[in-house]
Amino acid sequence: MKRTAIVCLSAALLATACTDSKPDAAGKPDPNDEKAASAAVVKSYAAAWMQAWAPEGKPDAAAALTDNPTTFGPQLDDVDTALAVANVKVTPQGEATCADDTNCSQDVAVEAVLRGIGTMKWTAKVATVKVGDAWKVKATGDSIYPELGEANYLKRSRTLPPRASILDRAGKPLTSQRQVVTVGVASGTKATAATYAAFKTYLDVDPVRLKKRAVGAPAGQFVDAITIRADDWYKIEPKMGKLPGILTMGGTKSLAESPTFARNLIGVMKQADADTLKNAGPTASSNDDVGASGLQYAFQQQLAGTPGGVVTLRAKDTKRTVKDVFKQPAKPGTPVKTTIDTALQRAAEKALGTSKLPASLVAVQASTGQILAAANGPTPTAYNRAFLGRYAPGSTFKIVTAAALLGTGMTAQTPVTCSNTITVFGKTFKNYDALAPYGSGSLQRAFEQSCNTALISNQGKLPRDGMIKAAAMFGFGQDTKLSISSYGGTVPAPKDDVEKAASMIGQGTVTASPLQMAMVAAAVKNGTALKPVLVPGKDPAGPAASPLPPATAAALRAMMRSTVTNGTAKVLAGNGAVSAKTGTAEVVVNGKVTTNGWMVGYRGDVAFAVIVEGGESGAKAAGPVLKSFLSQFS
Repeated sequence: MKRTAIVCLSAALLATACTDSKPDAAGKPDPNDEKAASAAVVKSYAAAWMQAWAPEGKPDAAAALTDNPTTFGPQLDDVDTALAVANVKVTPQGEATCADDTNCSQDVAVEAVLRGIGTMKWTAKVATVKVGDAWKVKATGDSIYPELGEANYLKRSRTLPPRASILDRAGKPLTSQRQVVTVGVASGTKATAATYAAFKTYLDVDPVRLKKRAVGAPAGQFVDAITIRADDWYKIEPKMGKLPGILTMGGTKSLAESPTFARNLIGVMKQADADTLKNAGPTASSNDDVGASGLQYAFQQQLAGTPGGVVTLRAKDTKRTVKDVFKQPAKPGTPVKTTIDTALQRAAEKALGTSKLPASLVAVQASTGQILAAANGPTPTAYNRAFLGRYAPGSTFKIVTAAALLGTGMTAQTPVTCSNTITVFGKTFKNYDALAPYGSGSLQRAFEQSCNTALISNQGKLPRDGMIKAAAMFGFGQDTKLSISSYGGTVPAPKDDVEKAASMIGQGTVTASPLQMAMVAAAVKNGTALKPVLVPGKDPAGPAASPLPPATAAALRAMMRSTVTNGTAKVLAGNGAVSAKTGTAEVVVNGKVTTNGWMVGYRGDVAFAVIVEGGESGAKAAGPVLKSFLSQFS
């Protein structure tokens, strides 16, 4: 064996050359220095291995460093495929050890990130051999994984823990593991035209696409089409179950009590796409069902937990397990507790069912800002209008206008005049058609009868930013920072007195969501505007503004109560001590002027807002919805 140190025995030899083996002119180790040469090829092999297992990587470079590239390349690639490696780090350890001048070995530490599982670590002993004047890695499976050799192979399996539940405010599940059925067809041509037609009729599955997948799939494969609740499958099973080629597979899935219950809050689960897979984190797989919207998306990683995995070493001839070489137990997710009141959520959804037009309802706890219910109806929608809708609030915004006027020194009893029309710098404003001008009256009467002209006639008492400052007292314009997307409303600076006048009746550039208007009603009841909260501990809580002046809060409460007893919200009379404000907002839809009907208010500690798109008025459209809602709880 060649030694790395040479002892010189004479002065003559010292005078000529006494040196260790050095690299050649090209920088390569002397092949006769077995330790250095072996270490060099192992280093190159480690780097080439990492490239081979990188995304879209090829084993060719690593295989070329071995004494049998033809067999080793496919084997290295097969291990990568079997483990489903996302990326790998291979690091040579210590020094090479050599048995003789032509055979050495060196350990490499391997850290492989297994897709959808986590990191698997091992140490492989890489054997090297001198072939002619070059050093090569010995083409054996042991250079990849211990005991792999030629007779064994690696196989992995992955398990998902049950998804954790989303909970209501009492800690009861809003979602839980429910029985589902995946419906599909056998690969090939077993399914008939009648089979594919049934998928379209009963499950709204594209039959052309499904047939194309089935025909192109390997023999004996189950081609899944859709996963539905087991109860829904049992309803159509007599019509579909015996059709040629139909296959089903049972399972469980984290679902709400019905497909529509709290849909826009809870969200939906779907097979991962590029966005949802990234959101799901490094242990998710493209085959997983993950949160695609709502709280399921926002808390995907917390709810999903951590997948488990097992890698086994198996014999090629018998397919039997030689031993488990990697185990990672699955870790269950952690539930997410919300502020939702299950009974009120059901009540809200039932109430929206009474509307023939698109509508939204939000209910909050006035004393805390916690969201008790939020629903959109009467049919399911993927768009959460209750939180994201940007609507002109119409006359419900007169709560803010009244607060602004009260801040100028006016009182609820200050006289104001309700005329038929009023003109501001050439722009004529009128009242809602159902309101006849009544002449002189108080600010409270103008509020409860929703007289536009009476309020606008006092716009000169407000500075240009008067409505902006008043709106800020009710939390307008803030980023709510809820766990799921929401809109906090805006009151832009008016460019002139016309825009300022329009803002006083909730028109022009003023916009708000039903959630924000529910928070306005809550601020009147509570005396301070609060931040909305859906997930305690996650969503910021507490005041959204300084407390309303006590006299202002008291006056607003009296005016909202009289709106129910003597004004436009009489439809709610008989439903307890309700305080409310109606609103009819003009909007342009497809070039035509139409109206949205609003109503906001509170009863006890529950504040609420309802909007009905295309509703004739707040009283006629939103009123019946709220009446139904209030009748379902005390």
